Amino acid sequence: MPNSHASRSKKNGLPPGSIVYTGENPNHEVSMTVIYYNEAVFIKEVYHSIEDFHFNQNFVGNTWINIDGISDVEYIKKIGQYFHLDNLTLEDLVNPEQRVKLEEREEYLFLILKMLTLNLITEEIEYEQLSFILENNILITFQETPKDVFDGIRYRLEADKTKIRSLSTGYLAYTLIDAIVDNYFVILDEVEKDIDNLEAKVIDKSRKEDLESILELKQSISSLKRSIAPLRELITKLQTRGMSGYFSEDMRIYLNDLYDHSIITFETVEMLNNRVHELVQLYHSTVSNDMNQIMKILAVISTIFMPLSFLTGLYGMNFKYMPELESPRGYFILLGFMVLLVFGMLFYFKKKKWI
Repeated sequence: MPNSHASRSKKNGLPPGSIVYTGENPNHEVSMTVIYYNEAVFIKEVYHSIEDFHFNQNFVGNTWINIDGISDVEYIKKIGQYFHLDNLTLEDLVNPEQRVKLEEREEYLFLILKMLTLNLITEEIEYEQLSFILENNILITFQETPKDVFDGIRYRLEADKTKIRSLSTGYLAYTLIDAIVDNYFVILDEVEKDIDNLEAKVIDKSRKEDLESILELKQSISSLKRSIAPLRELITKLQTRGMSGYFSEDMRIYLNDLYDHSIITFETVEMLNNRVHELVQLYHSTVSNDMNQIMKILAVISTIFMPLSFLTGLYGMNFKYMPELESPRGYFILLGFMVLLVFGMLFYFKKKKWI
């Protein structure tokens, strides 16, 4: 995730409502995609300049306006002026480190979620803030980059005689949120696979790099938890506040289903968090067992050499008279006895299952 401390430092000393971009993509070009739709009509328009934008207020139906890029503060300010968004809303829009939340303004519903995607090249989880402005028949979404999980929804909007074309922007907002939550399951499945792979490695043989991977995974799960944990409360608010004009009563069944999914994602991330803690303990236990095995081998070697050292020390003393030293076979007898002693001790240790 982006560095939240660095993001906050960009706004130190500024008053509330100061519209300052605090993200890490300052040079990303801003574009706007406007989709007008109803049961019979689908119109798509793309604008790269706010000056070229003209909103068709006479259109009978729904409108989805998606803004790609939030780094151009002046562009965002003009969007705010056009749709009467207050400065506190705009301030949150251009701050990608904003927490997940739902706020009801006088003329619109303001919602912030975290959209998660998996980078197939780096195999890292990428976090992006997605902001929703929901009015009666207008939905405005803001995302930092064009990458999202909404291709299936766009396809359904373009297709004739689909359910989404005949329902409100509240239903469109629900489908977008549902797509984000569904992708949480994809991300969590990948994290679980990583834990399984690491667990197999640790059981096979613990390595220092495995501990580093476990700690990275632990940090990643903590970030996931921060993004997913507030989801239940947010959807609960949607079920209550959202019904006051933004969602029809028919939407309740969908929001209830969304709430169930939010519970499952939270329980899953909690389970993964517990597993990674157990993995840390498993690593330390395996390292300890490996160390004990090494110490056992060293102890066996020391025990074997103890009587051998005694014998070599005994016959290495400088006494004038030692009968065995005068024997022509004394050296070979002692050497053979030492070899038999070694094998005898090894046999005894093996019988006792000490080795």
